[in-house]
Amino acid sequence: MTTAQTTDNALPEAGHTAAPQPPSWLVRTGIRSIAAALAAGAAVACLLAWVGSVVFANARIDTYVQQEQAQAQTEATLASASLNMQLGQARSVIQTLSLDHAVVTALAKFGPQVEPSKTPQPERGAQWLADPDLNPLSERLTRTVQFFGVNSLWLSNAAGDAVAEGHAEGLPPFIGTNYADRAYFKAAQQGQPGRQFAIGRSTNVYGLFLSAPVLNDGQFIGMVGVNMPVPAMGRAIAGMTAVVTDDLGVIVLTHEPSRLMQAMPDAGVNALTTEARDARYKRTQFQPAGLTTLAVDDSPTLFRLRTFSQPYVMASQATEDGSLRVYAMRTLGEPLANYRRDQLWWFGLVCLLALATALLLGLAAQYLIATQGQQAALLALNQALAREARTDALTGCANRRHFLHTLAQERDRSARHQLDLCVLSLDIDHFKRVNDTYGHAAGDEVLKHFVATINSQLRQADLLGRLGGEEFSILLPHTSAPEARLTAERIRAAVEAAPADADGTRIAITVSIGGVQWAVEHNEPLDSLLAQADHALYAAKHAGRNRVEWAEQPGPVGANPPATAG
Repeated sequence: MTTAQTTDNALPEAGHTAAPQPPSWLVRTGIRSIAAALAAGAAVACLLAWVGSVVFANARIDTYVQQEQAQAQTEATLASASLNMQLGQARSVIQTLSLDHAVVTALAKFGPQVEPSKTPQPERGAQWLADPDLNPLSERLTRTVQFFGVNSLWLSNAAGDAVAEGHAEGLPPFIGTNYADRAYFKAAQQGQPGRQFAIGRSTNVYGLFLSAPVLNDGQFIGMVGVNMPVPAMGRAIAGMTAVVTDDLGVIVLTHEPSRLMQAMPDAGVNALTTEARDARYKRTQFQPAGLTTLAVDDSPTLFRLRTFSQPYVMASQATEDGSLRVYAMRTLGEPLANYRRDQLWWFGLVCLLALATALLLGLAAQYLIATQGQQAALLALNQALAREARTDALTGCANRRHFLHTLAQERDRSARHQLDLCVLSLDIDHFKRVNDTYGHAAGDEVLKHFVATINSQLRQADLLGRLGGEEFSILLPHTSAPEARLTAERIRAAVEAAPADADGTRIAITVSIGGVQWAVEHNEPLDSLLAQADHALYAAKHAGRNRVEWAEQPGPVGANPPATAG
Protein backbone atom coordinates (compact mmCIF):
# COMPACT_ATOMS: atom_id res chain seq x y z
CA MET A 1 0.00 0.00 0.00
CA THR A 2 1.34 3.47 -0.85
CA THR A 3 2.29 6.01 1.77
CA ALA A 4 -0.45 8.48 2.61
CA GLN A 5 -0.16 11.78 0.74
CA THR A 6 -0.82 15.21 2.19
CA THR A 7 -4.11 16.71 0.99
CA ASP A 8 -5.49 20.21 1.17
CA ASN A 9 -7.91 19.05 3.87
CA ALA A 10 -6.18 16.38 5.96
CA LEU A 11 -8.47 13.73 7.45
CA PRO A 12 -8.33 12.96 11.18
CA GLU A 13 -7.15 9.50 12.17
CA ALA A 14 -10.15 7.14 12.11
CA GLY A 15 -11.68 6.57 15.54
CA HIS A 16 -9.21 8.97 17.23
CA THR A 17 -10.45 12.55 17.05
CA ALA A 18 -8.23 15.15 18.66
CA ALA A 19 -8.96 16.24 22.21
CA PRO A 20 -9.92 19.90 22.70
CA GLN A 21 -6.90 22.14 23.24
CA PRO A 22 -7.03 25.23 25.48
CA PRO A 23 -6.00 28.54 23.89
CA SER A 24 -3.14 29.47 26.23
CA TRP A 25 -0.58 28.28 28.79
CA LEU A 26 -2.69 29.57 31.64
CA VAL A 27 -5.71 27.60 30.53
CA ARG A 28 -3.73 24.43 29.75
CA THR A 29 -2.31 24.35 33.26
CA GLY A 30 -5.65 25.17 34.91
CA ILE A 31 -6.62 27.85 37.34
CA ARG A 32 -3.74 28.77 39.60
CA SER A 33 -4.07 30.61 42.85
CA ILE A 34 -2.56 34.07 43.20
CA ALA A 35 -0.41 32.78 46.07
CA ALA A 36 1.20 30.16 43.80
CA ALA A 37 1.82 32.76 41.07
CA LEU A 38 3.50 35.12 43.55
CA ALA A 39 5.63 32.30 44.98
CA ALA A 40 6.88 31.37 41.52
CA GLY A 41 7.48 35.03 40.72
CA ALA A 42 9.45 35.50 43.94
CA ALA A 43 11.67 32.50 43.15
CA VAL A 44 12.40 33.83 39.68
CA ALA A 45 13.02 37.30 41.10
CA CYS A 46 15.57 36.03 43.62
CA LEU A 47 17.33 33.98 40.98
CA LEU A 48 17.54 36.92 38.60
CA ALA A 49 18.71 39.21 41.40
CA TRP A 50 21.46 36.82 42.44
CA VAL A 51 22.65 36.25 38.87
CA GLY A 52 22.60 39.97 38.21
CA SER A 53 24.60 40.79 41.33
CA VAL A 54 27.19 38.10 40.54
CA VAL A 55 27.55 39.33 36.96
CA PHE A 56 27.96 42.94 38.09
CA ALA A 57 30.49 42.18 40.81
CA ASN A 58 32.44 39.73 38.63
CA ALA A 59 32.69 42.27 35.83
CA ARG A 60 34.09 44.85 38.23
CA ILE A 61 36.61 42.54 39.86
CA ASP A 62 37.65 41.03 36.52
CA THR A 63 38.49 44.48 35.18
CA TYR A 64 40.48 45.30 38.31
CA VAL A 65 42.35 41.97 38.28
CA GLN A 66 43.22 42.41 34.60
CA GLN A 67 44.60 45.88 35.28
CA GLU A 68 46.73 44.67 38.18
CA GLN A 69 47.87 41.63 36.17
CA ALA A 70 49.03 43.92 33.37
CA GLN A 71 50.86 46.14 35.86
CA ALA A 72 52.55 43.10 37.43
CA GLN A 73 53.70 41.96 33.99
CA THR A 74 55.10 45.43 33.30
CA GLU A 75 57.04 45.39 36.57
CA ALA A 76 58.40 41.89 35.91
CA THR A 77 59.50 42.91 32.42
CA LEU A 78 61.25 46.07 33.69
CA ALA A 79 63.00 44.20 36.49
CA SER A 80 64.14 41.52 34.04
CA ALA A 81 65.47 44.22 31.72
CA SER A 82 67.46 45.72 34.60
CA LEU A 83 68.96 42.33 35.42
CA ASN A 84 69.78 41.81 31.75
CA MET A 85 71.79 45.05 31.78
CA GLN A 86 73.78 44.01 34.84
CA LEU A 87 74.39 40.51 33.52
CA GLY A 88 75.30 41.91 30.13
CA GLN A 89 77.93 44.17 31.68
CA ALA A 90 79.49 41.30 33.62
CA ARG A 91 79.46 39.04 30.58
CA SER A 92 81.13 41.76 28.49
CA VAL A 93 83.92 41.97 31.07
CA ILE A 94 84.72 38.25 31.01
CA GLN A 95 84.37 38.03 27.24
CA THR A 96 86.85 40.89 26.86
CA LEU A 97 89.25 39.22 29.30
CA SER A 98 88.92 35.87 27.48
CA LEU A 99 90.36 37.54 24.37
CA ASP A 100 93.09 39.43 26.22
CA HIS A 101 96.60 38.49 25.01
CA ALA A 102 98.06 38.30 28.54
CA VAL A 103 95.25 35.98 29.67
CA VAL A 104 95.63 33.70 26.64
CA THR A 105 99.43 33.62 27.08
CA ALA A 106 99.22 32.78 30.80
CA LEU A 107 96.71 29.95 30.30
CA ALA A 108 98.54 28.64 27.24
CA LYS A 109 101.51 27.87 29.52
CA PHE A 110 99.37 25.16 31.17
CA GLY A 111 98.17 23.81 27.80
CA PRO A 112 94.95 22.11 26.81
CA GLN A 113 95.93 18.72 28.30
CA VAL A 114 96.89 19.91 31.78
CA GLU A 115 95.86 17.71 34.71
CA PRO A 116 94.50 19.07 38.01
CA SER A 117 97.36 19.96 40.35
CA LYS A 118 97.96 17.41 43.10
CA THR A 119 99.75 19.92 45.27
CA PRO A 120 97.68 20.94 48.33
CA GLN A 121 95.55 23.99 47.62
CA PRO A 122 97.38 26.48 49.91
CA GLU A 123 100.75 25.55 48.44
CA ARG A 124 99.72 25.69 44.78
CA GLY A 125 97.85 28.93 45.47
CA ALA A 126 100.98 30.49 46.91
CA GLN A 127 103.01 29.11 43.99
CA TRP A 128 100.72 30.72 41.37
CA LEU A 129 100.57 34.00 43.30
CA ALA A 130 104.34 34.13 43.08
CA ASP A 131 104.41 33.31 39.38
CA PRO A 132 105.66 36.41 37.50
CA ASP A 133 103.19 35.81 34.65
CA LEU A 134 100.16 35.09 36.84
CA ASN A 135 100.66 37.58 39.68
CA PRO A 136 100.12 40.67 37.48
CA LEU A 137 96.89 39.06 36.22
CA SER A 138 95.65 38.58 39.79
CA GLU A 139 96.36 42.24 40.56
CA ARG A 140 94.56 43.27 37.38
CA LEU A 141 91.54 41.08 38.24
CA THR A 142 91.42 42.65 41.71
CA ARG A 143 91.21 46.16 40.26
CA THR A 144 88.49 45.04 37.83
CA VAL A 145 86.47 43.57 40.71
CA GLN A 146 86.66 46.87 42.58
CA PHE A 147 85.69 48.87 39.49
CA PHE A 148 82.65 46.81 38.46
CA GLY A 149 81.48 45.85 41.95
CA VAL A 150 81.41 42.06 41.46
CA ASN A 151 82.33 39.46 44.07
CA SER A 152 85.22 37.90 42.22
CA LEU A 153 86.98 37.35 38.90
CA TRP A 154 89.32 34.46 38.17
CA LEU A 155 91.08 32.46 35.53
CA SER A 156 90.92 28.67 35.47
CA ASN A 157 93.20 26.49 33.40
CA ALA A 158 91.89 23.62 31.25
CA ALA A 159 91.90 21.32 34.32
CA GLY A 160 89.61 23.67 36.29
CA ASP A 161 92.22 25.02 38.74
CA ALA A 162 91.91 28.75 39.55
CA VAL A 163 95.38 30.08 38.64
CA ALA A 164 94.68 33.82 39.09
CA GLU A 165 91.91 35.64 40.92
CA GLY A 166 90.67 38.91 42.29
CA HIS A 167 88.03 39.17 45.01
CA ALA A 168 86.08 41.84 46.80
CA GLU A 169 87.23 43.18 50.15
CA GLY A 170 86.41 40.90 53.05
CA LEU A 171 86.35 37.68 51.01
CA PRO A 172 89.10 35.06 51.38
CA PRO A 173 91.44 34.24 48.48
CA PHE A 174 90.54 31.11 46.54
CA ILE A 175 93.40 30.76 44.07
CA GLY A 176 94.28 27.10 43.63
CA THR A 177 90.67 25.91 44.09
CA ASN A 178 89.40 23.52 41.42
CA TYR A 179 86.02 24.20 39.74
CA ALA A 180 86.00 21.47 37.10
CA ASP A 181 82.72 20.04 38.45
CA ARG A 182 80.79 23.30 38.09
CA ALA A 183 78.21 23.57 35.31
CA TYR A 184 79.57 26.90 34.11
CA PHE A 185 83.07 25.36 33.70
CA LYS A 186 81.68 22.40 31.75
CA ALA A 187 79.89 24.83 29.43
CA ALA A 188 83.14 26.69 28.86
CA GLN A 189 84.87 23.38 28.03
CA GLN A 190 82.36 23.05 25.19
CA GLY A 191 83.30 26.51 23.93
CA GLN A 192 80.05 28.05 25.21
CA PRO A 193 79.39 30.82 27.75
CA GLY A 194 78.31 29.31 31.05
CA ARG A 195 76.05 30.37 33.91
CA GLN A 196 75.07 28.91 37.25
CA PHE A 197 73.77 30.09 40.59
CA ALA A 198 75.77 28.53 43.42
CA ILE A 199 77.42 29.08 46.79
CA GLY A 200 81.09 30.02 46.48
CA ARG A 201 83.24 26.97 47.20
CA SER A 202 85.81 29.00 49.17
CA THR A 203 83.98 32.25 49.90
CA ASN A 204 80.65 30.67 50.97
CA VAL A 205 78.96 33.68 49.33
CA TYR A 206 76.01 32.92 47.08
CA GLY A 207 75.99 34.51 43.69
CA LEU A 208 75.47 34.05 39.99
CA PHE A 209 78.52 32.60 38.29
CA LEU A 210 79.20 33.39 34.62
CA SER A 211 81.98 32.00 32.46
CA ALA A 212 83.61 32.64 29.09
CA PRO A 213 85.90 30.08 27.41
CA VAL A 214 89.52 30.96 26.55
CA LEU A 215 90.72 29.37 23.31
CA ASN A 216 94.14 29.12 21.72
CA ASP A 217 94.26 28.04 18.11
CA GLY A 218 90.71 26.70 18.56
CA GLN A 219 91.64 24.59 21.62
CA PHE A 220 90.16 25.09 25.09
CA ILE A 221 92.91 26.21 27.46
CA GLY A 222 90.89 27.73 30.28
CA MET A 223 88.08 29.96 31.40
CA VAL A 224 87.39 33.45 32.74
CA GLY A 225 84.79 33.39 35.54
CA VAL A 226 82.89 36.05 37.43
CA ASN A 227 80.76 35.83 40.55
CA MET A 228 77.89 38.35 40.44
CA PRO A 229 76.75 39.44 43.94
CA VAL A 230 73.00 38.78 43.71
CA PRO A 231 72.14 41.11 46.65
CA ALA A 232 73.75 43.93 44.69
CA MET A 233 71.15 43.35 41.97
CA GLY A 234 68.39 44.37 44.39
CA ARG A 235 67.88 47.70 42.65
CA ALA A 236 66.16 45.74 39.84
CA ILE A 237 63.18 45.03 42.15
CA ALA A 238 63.28 48.23 44.20
CA GLY A 239 59.83 49.63 44.96
CA MET A 240 57.92 46.48 44.03
CA THR A 241 56.77 43.27 45.69
CA ALA A 242 58.90 40.72 43.90
CA VAL A 243 61.30 37.83 44.26
CA VAL A 244 64.03 36.61 41.92
CA THR A 245 64.79 32.92 41.48
CA ASP A 246 67.63 31.09 39.82
CA ASP A 247 67.08 28.68 36.92
CA LEU A 248 66.05 25.91 39.37
CA GLY A 249 63.32 27.94 41.09
CA VAL A 250 65.26 28.82 44.28
CA ILE A 251 64.69 32.35 45.61
CA VAL A 252 68.00 34.20 45.49
CA LEU A 253 66.86 37.83 45.70
CA THR A 254 64.07 39.27 47.83
CA HIS A 255 63.26 42.15 50.15
CA GLU A 256 62.67 39.62 52.94
CA PRO A 257 65.86 37.80 53.98
CA SER A 258 63.77 34.99 55.49
CA ARG A 259 62.64 33.98 51.98
CA LEU A 260 66.17 33.41 50.65
CA MET A 261 66.80 29.83 49.54
CA GLN A 262 63.09 28.98 49.59
CA ALA A 263 61.75 27.03 46.61
CA MET A 264 58.90 28.14 44.39
CA PRO A 265 56.17 25.61 43.52
CA ASP A 266 57.40 22.97 41.04
CA ALA A 267 60.99 24.20 41.47
CA GLY A 268 63.57 22.21 39.52
CA VAL A 269 65.84 22.01 42.58
CA ASN A 270 63.52 19.33 43.99
CA ALA A 271 64.52 17.03 41.14
CA LEU A 272 68.25 17.18 41.98
CA THR A 273 69.97 14.49 43.98
CA THR A 274 70.99 15.26 47.53
CA GLU A 275 74.65 15.35 46.46
CA ALA A 276 73.93 17.76 43.59
CA ARG A 277 72.01 20.12 45.89
CA ASP A 278 74.76 20.08 48.46
CA ALA A 279 77.47 20.71 45.83
CA ARG A 280 75.62 23.69 44.35
CA TYR A 281 73.91 25.27 47.36
CA LYS A 282 75.76 23.70 50.35
CA ARG A 283 72.35 22.64 51.65
CA THR A 284 69.98 19.79 50.89
CA GLN A 285 66.61 21.08 52.17
CA PHE A 286 64.63 23.96 50.69
CA GLN A 287 61.56 25.29 52.45
CA PRO A 288 58.57 25.89 50.10
CA ALA A 289 57.89 29.56 49.46
CA GLY A 290 54.29 29.15 50.58
CA LEU A 291 52.80 30.45 47.34
CA THR A 292 49.35 29.00 46.75
CA THR A 293 46.81 29.43 43.98
CA LEU A 294 43.47 30.78 45.16
CA ALA A 295 40.17 29.58 43.67
CA VAL A 296 38.51 32.98 44.02
CA ASP A 297 35.60 33.57 41.64
CA ASP A 298 37.01 30.98 39.23
CA SER A 299 40.08 33.15 38.55
CA PRO A 300 43.28 31.15 37.93
CA THR A 301 45.53 34.21 38.38
CA LEU A 302 45.12 34.88 42.10
CA PHE A 303 47.78 33.79 44.59
CA ARG A 304 48.62 34.18 48.26
CA LEU A 305 51.97 34.14 49.99
CA ARG A 306 52.15 32.56 53.42
CA THR A 307 53.07 35.78 55.22
CA PHE A 308 50.56 38.05 53.44
CA SER A 309 46.84 38.15 54.14
CA GLN A 310 45.75 39.78 50.88
CA PRO A 311 45.63 37.78 47.64
CA TYR A 312 47.95 38.74 44.80
CA VAL A 313 48.13 38.64 41.08
CA MET A 314 51.52 37.56 39.82
CA ALA A 315 53.52 37.74 36.59
CA SER A 316 56.99 36.47 35.78
CA GLN A 317 59.72 37.21 33.27
CA ALA A 318 63.05 35.42 32.78
CA THR A 319 66.31 37.09 31.88
CA GLU A 320 67.56 36.64 28.33
CA ASP A 321 69.97 33.87 29.27
CA GLY A 322 67.42 32.14 31.53
CA SER A 323 69.69 32.29 34.57
CA LEU A 324 67.23 34.35 36.65
CA ARG A 325 63.45 34.82 36.72
CA VAL A 326 61.55 37.73 38.26
CA TYR A 327 58.18 37.13 39.94
CA ALA A 328 56.33 40.43 40.41
CA MET A 329 53.22 40.49 42.64
CA ARG A 330 50.46 43.06 43.05
CA THR A 331 48.11 43.02 46.03
CA LEU A 332 44.45 43.40 45.11
CA GLY A 333 43.62 45.35 48.25
CA GLU A 334 40.26 47.02 48.95
CA PRO A 335 38.30 46.25 45.73
CA LEU A 336 38.58 42.50 46.23
CA ALA A 337 37.94 42.78 49.96
CA ASN A 338 34.68 44.62 49.26
CA TYR A 339 33.61 42.19 46.54
CA ARG A 340 31.03 40.34 48.64
CA ARG A 341 29.67 43.54 50.13
CA ASP A 342 29.05 45.06 46.71
CA GLN A 343 27.53 41.83 45.44
CA LEU A 344 25.06 41.64 48.34
CA TRP A 345 24.11 45.29 47.91
CA TRP A 346 23.30 44.81 44.25
CA PHE A 347 21.54 41.54 45.04
CA GLY A 348 19.18 43.37 47.38
CA LEU A 349 18.49 46.16 44.88
CA VAL A 350 17.87 43.91 41.88
CA CYS A 351 15.86 41.48 44.02
CA LEU A 352 13.56 44.29 45.15
CA LEU A 353 12.93 45.38 41.57
CA ALA A 354 12.38 41.80 40.44
CA LEU A 355 9.92 41.13 43.26
CA ALA A 356 7.93 44.19 42.28
CA THR A 357 7.83 42.91 38.71
CA ALA A 358 6.76 39.47 39.91
CA LEU A 359 3.91 41.03 41.90
CA LEU A 360 2.64 42.87 38.82
CA LEU A 361 2.89 39.69 36.77
CA GLY A 362 0.94 37.81 39.42
CA LEU A 363 -1.87 40.35 39.34
CA ALA A 364 -1.92 40.23 35.54
CA ALA A 365 -2.00 36.44 35.65
CA GLN A 366 -4.96 36.49 38.01
CA TYR A 367 -6.88 38.67 35.58
CA LEU A 368 -5.97 36.52 32.57
CA ILE A 369 -6.90 33.32 34.37
CA ALA A 370 -10.27 34.71 35.32
CA THR A 371 -11.11 35.71 31.73
CA GLN A 372 -9.39 32.99 29.73
CA GLY A 373 -10.54 30.20 32.01
CA GLN A 374 -14.13 30.90 31.00
CA GLN A 375 -13.12 30.99 27.34
CA ALA A 376 -11.26 27.69 27.68
CA ALA A 377 -14.26 25.99 29.27
CA LEU A 378 -16.53 27.24 26.50
CA LEU A 379 -14.09 26.12 23.81
CA ALA A 380 -13.72 22.68 25.41
CA LEU A 381 -17.50 22.30 25.50
CA ASN A 382 -17.81 23.30 21.85
CA GLN A 383 -15.07 20.89 20.85
CA ALA A 384 -16.68 18.07 22.82
CA LEU A 385 -20.01 18.71 21.09
CA ALA A 386 -18.32 18.83 17.71
CA ARG A 387 -16.53 15.56 18.45
CA GLU A 388 -19.76 13.88 19.50
CA ALA A 389 -21.42 15.12 16.29
CA ARG A 390 -18.67 13.45 14.19
CA THR A 391 -18.05 10.17 15.96
CA ASP A 392 -19.97 7.02 16.76
CA ALA A 393 -20.69 6.94 20.50
CA LEU A 394 -19.96 3.22 20.90
CA THR A 395 -16.90 2.59 18.77
CA GLY A 396 -15.29 6.04 18.46
CA CYS A 397 -15.00 5.84 14.66
CA ALA A 398 -16.70 8.32 12.31
CA ASN A 399 -20.50 8.27 12.30
CA ARG A 400 -22.59 8.05 9.15
CA ARG A 401 -23.01 11.81 8.76
CA HIS A 402 -19.30 12.63 9.17
CA PHE A 403 -18.23 9.74 6.95
CA LEU A 404 -20.53 10.78 4.07
CA HIS A 405 -19.44 14.42 4.43
CA THR A 406 -15.75 13.46 4.27
CA LEU A 407 -16.40 11.09 1.36
CA ALA A 408 -18.00 13.97 -0.60
CA GLN A 409 -14.98 16.20 0.08
CA GLU A 410 -12.52 13.52 -1.01
CA ARG A 411 -14.56 12.75 -4.12
CA ASP A 412 -14.40 16.44 -5.13
CA ARG A 413 -10.67 16.62 -4.42
CA SER A 414 -10.02 13.47 -6.45
CA ALA A 415 -12.01 14.93 -9.35
CA ARG A 416 -9.98 18.17 -9.26
CA HIS A 417 -6.58 16.50 -9.10
CA GLN A 418 -7.36 13.26 -11.01
CA LEU A 419 -6.54 11.12 -7.99
CA ASP A 420 -7.50 7.53 -7.19
CA LEU A 421 -10.13 6.87 -4.52
CA CYS A 422 -11.58 3.60 -3.23
CA VAL A 423 -14.41 2.70 -0.86
CA LEU A 424 -14.78 -0.52 1.11
CA SER A 425 -18.07 -1.80 2.59
CA LEU A 426 -17.70 -4.18 5.55
CA ASP A 427 -20.16 -6.34 7.43
CA ILE A 428 -19.45 -8.64 10.39
CA ASP A 429 -20.46 -12.14 9.44
CA HIS A 430 -23.33 -13.63 11.48
CA PHE A 431 -23.31 -10.74 13.92
CA LYS A 432 -26.93 -11.48 14.90
CA ARG A 433 -25.75 -14.89 16.05
CA VAL A 434 -23.22 -13.16 18.33
CA ASN A 435 -25.94 -11.06 19.96
CA ASP A 436 -28.26 -14.05 20.30
CA THR A 437 -25.55 -16.29 21.75
CA TYR A 438 -23.56 -13.93 24.00
CA GLY A 439 -25.92 -10.99 24.53
CA HIS A 440 -25.94 -7.41 23.32
CA ALA A 441 -23.27 -6.33 25.81
CA ALA A 442 -20.88 -8.85 24.28
CA GLY A 443 -21.98 -7.66 20.86
CA ASP A 444 -20.98 -4.11 21.79
CA GLU A 445 -17.54 -5.37 22.87
CA VAL A 446 -17.19 -7.19 19.55
CA LEU A 447 -18.00 -3.98 17.66
CA LYS A 448 -15.39 -1.97 19.60
CA HIS A 449 -12.80 -4.72 19.12
CA PHE A 450 -13.67 -4.87 15.42
CA VAL A 451 -13.09 -1.10 15.00
CA ALA A 452 -9.79 -1.20 16.92
CA THR A 453 -8.53 -4.10 14.78
CA ILE A 454 -9.36 -2.29 11.54
CA ASN A 455 -7.84 1.03 12.68
CA SER A 456 -4.55 -0.78 13.32
CA GLN A 457 -4.39 -1.61 9.60
CA LEU A 458 -5.23 1.85 8.25
CA ARG A 459 -3.18 4.91 7.39
CA GLN A 460 -3.75 8.26 9.07
CA ALA A 461 -5.45 9.56 5.90
CA ASP A 462 -7.93 6.66 5.79
CA LEU A 463 -11.33 6.95 7.47
CA LEU A 464 -13.47 4.20 9.02
CA GLY A 465 -17.15 4.98 9.50
CA ARG A 466 -20.05 3.09 11.09
CA LEU A 467 -23.08 3.44 8.83
CA GLY A 468 -25.39 1.36 10.99
CA GLY A 469 -25.44 -1.77 13.18
CA GLU A 470 -22.54 -3.99 12.11
CA GLU A 471 -22.20 -2.25 8.76
CA PHE A 472 -19.08 -0.16 8.20
CA SER A 473 -17.39 1.64 5.34
CA ILE A 474 -13.79 2.66 4.79
CA LEU A 475 -12.63 5.64 2.70
CA LEU A 476 -9.21 5.10 1.08
CA PRO A 477 -8.11 8.36 -0.57
CA HIS A 478 -5.23 8.39 -3.06
CA THR A 479 -5.50 4.60 -3.39
CA SER A 480 -5.81 2.51 -6.55
CA ALA A 481 -7.90 -0.67 -6.81
CA PRO A 482 -4.93 -3.07 -6.49
CA GLU A 483 -3.70 -1.24 -3.39
CA ALA A 484 -7.20 -1.16 -1.90
CA ARG A 485 -7.61 -4.93 -2.50
CA LEU A 486 -4.43 -5.57 -0.55
CA THR A 487 -5.69 -3.37 2.29
CA ALA A 488 -9.05 -5.16 2.33
CA GLU A 489 -7.40 -8.56 2.42
CA ARG A 490 -5.10 -7.44 5.21
CA ILE A 491 -8.12 -6.23 7.22
CA ARG A 492 -10.00 -9.47 6.61
CA ALA A 493 -7.03 -11.55 7.78
CA ALA A 494 -6.46 -9.35 10.84
CA VAL A 495 -10.13 -9.64 11.94
CA GLU A 496 -10.10 -13.41 11.49
CA ALA A 497 -6.82 -13.74 13.44
CA ALA A 498 -7.90 -11.59 16.41
CA PRO A 499 -10.92 -12.94 18.36
CA ALA A 500 -12.73 -10.46 20.55
CA ASP A 501 -12.72 -10.75 24.36
CA ALA A 502 -16.02 -10.18 26.19
CA ASP A 503 -15.63 -10.63 29.95
CA GLY A 504 -13.13 -13.43 29.44
CA THR A 505 -15.02 -15.10 26.61
CA ARG A 506 -13.17 -15.29 23.30
CA ILE A 507 -15.50 -14.67 20.37
CA ALA A 508 -14.14 -15.40 16.91
CA ILE A 509 -15.53 -13.22 14.14
CA THR A 510 -14.97 -12.78 10.43
CA VAL A 511 -15.78 -10.00 8.03
CA SER A 512 -17.01 -9.81 4.44
CA ILE A 513 -15.71 -6.90 2.38
CA GLY A 514 -16.81 -5.36 -0.87
CA GLY A 515 -14.78 -2.71 -2.64
CA VAL A 516 -15.05 -0.27 -5.48
CA GLN A 517 -12.79 2.28 -7.14
CA TRP A 518 -14.38 5.62 -7.96
CA ALA A 519 -14.23 6.25 -11.69
CA VAL A 520 -13.13 9.79 -12.43
CA GLU A 521 -14.36 9.62 -16.00
CA HIS A 522 -17.87 8.58 -14.92
CA ASN A 523 -18.10 11.18 -12.13
CA GLU A 524 -20.74 8.98 -10.59
CA PRO A 525 -22.71 10.18 -7.56
CA LEU A 526 -21.95 9.02 -4.05
CA ASP A 527 -25.12 6.92 -3.78
CA SER A 528 -24.05 4.93 -6.82
CA LEU A 529 -20.48 4.53 -5.47
CA LEU A 530 -21.73 3.22 -2.12
CA ALA A 531 -24.27 0.99 -3.88
CA GLN A 532 -21.50 -0.62 -5.95
CA ALA A 533 -19.48 -1.29 -2.79
CA ASP A 534 -22.58 -2.80 -1.14
CA HIS A 535 -23.23 -5.02 -4.18
CA ALA A 536 -19.64 -6.26 -3.97
CA LEU A 537 -20.20 -6.90 -0.24
CA TYR A 538 -23.34 -8.90 -1.11
CA ALA A 539 -21.28 -10.92 -3.57
CA ALA A 540 -18.77 -11.69 -0.80
CA LYS A 541 -21.62 -12.82 1.46
CA HIS A 542 -23.16 -14.91 -1.29
CA ALA A 543 -19.78 -16.53 -2.06
CA GLY A 544 -19.44 -17.86 1.48
CA ARG A 545 -18.47 -14.87 3.66
CA ASN A 546 -15.03 -14.05 5.17
CA ARG A 547 -13.80 -12.90 1.81
CA VAL A 548 -13.19 -9.81 -0.33
CA GLU A 549 -15.04 -9.11 -3.53
CA TRP A 550 -14.48 -6.22 -5.89
CA ALA A 551 -16.77 -4.27 -8.22
CA GLU A 552 -14.72 -4.86 -11.36
CA GLN A 553 -16.81 -2.75 -13.71
CA PRO A 554 -17.78 0.53 -12.03
CA GLY A 555 -20.97 2.07 -13.31
CA PRO A 556 -24.49 3.13 -12.22
CA VAL A 557 -26.40 0.50 -10.27
CA GLY A 558 -29.42 0.49 -8.08
CA ALA A 559 -29.15 2.29 -4.83
CA ASN A 560 -30.31 -0.66 -2.72
CA PRO A 561 -28.44 -3.98 -2.95
CA PRO A 562 -30.23 -7.26 -2.23
CA ALA A 563 -30.78 -7.98 1.43
CA THR A 564 -28.14 -10.12 3.09
CA ALA A 565 -28.32 -12.47 6.02
CA GLY A 566 -25.42 -11.10 8.10
